[in-house]
Amino acid sequence: MTMVLDTRAVAPAERAAYWTAGISKRLFPMQVDSRSAVSFDARLTGGELGPITISAISGGPHRVGRTARMIANADPERLLFYLVRRGECVLEQAGRGCVLRVGDLAAQETSKPSLFEVTTGFEMLMLAVPKWFLGDVARHVAERTATRAASTDSPLLRVSSPLLAGLERAADGSGFASAEAESAARMLLPLIGAIYGEPDGPSARGDELRERMRRFALANLHDPQLGPERLANEHFVSVRYVQKLFAADGGVSAWIRERRLEGAARDLLESRLTVASIAVRWGYSDAASFSRAFRRVHGVSPRELRAA
Repeated sequence: MTMVLDTRAVAPAERAAYWTAGISKRLFPMQVDSRSAVSFDARLTGGELGPITISAISGGPHRVGRTARMIANADPERLLFYLVRRGECVLEQAGRGCVLRVGDLAAQETSKPSLFEVTTGFEMLMLAVPKWFLGDVARHVAERTATRAASTDSPLLRVSSPLLAGLERAADGSGFASAEAESAARMLLPLIGAIYGEPDGPSARGDELRERMRRFALANLHDPQLGPERLANEHFVSVRYVQKLFAADGGVSAWIRERRLEGAARDLLESRLTVASIAVRWGYSDAASFSRAFRRVHGVSPRELRAA
């Protein structure tokens, strides 16, 4: 896996600060308190697999805190899954707490204050998964953070070990197109759903992803390049899957066009902007193509609507 952070790269006195800055930049703001008066050793390797970040972390005793103020400054809205491979650690969040030992699995939510403490040398695998990617399962995971969800004697974890190992090796992204990486990441969803509960199944994930795409599209209607390919790339899915999610809306291109022309009609009636300016504002490269599209939908030209 690609090397990301290693405290041995700096002087002993600078290692805790180096680790705090590096881990905060890679994941989210947090405060690291080294439990060693002499030096702090830690190492993180990892990579991206579609929307999921997979990291192997090892090091000595330390404490990681995330406060409400840090969350207000930056929250990636992710769920972190920890699988302990060596040592022992303590996780606290939302009034819950657990001690994790080798083979144990637990989750942490980035949107709530938390405390993660390592009392001995440790090694673990961490999966950082966006909430939207999990769909409704994210809510069930959030209700059980800082609890031991599975352990080394869990049949689910035993049969899933080869999958986790394979995804960890693949997380450097080599050989994967974006859609392939997203498909590989989706192999984790049945495992997480089986451990934490998946009452609404894949449809809930699809609904959540469609709403996320709609919000993104509404914020970028001004961009002429907005379309199925842009949505697919931004959300680590295939163009075909984007089209499937928007099928009930007549297709993603039709949905985007309708939103653009609705906004343009409002501007024509409520503003003094020129037709050309309105065209550019709503993602059209020239006034002529905008006028043709507008007439097809509204039955009149932009100038005729404004004059009515």
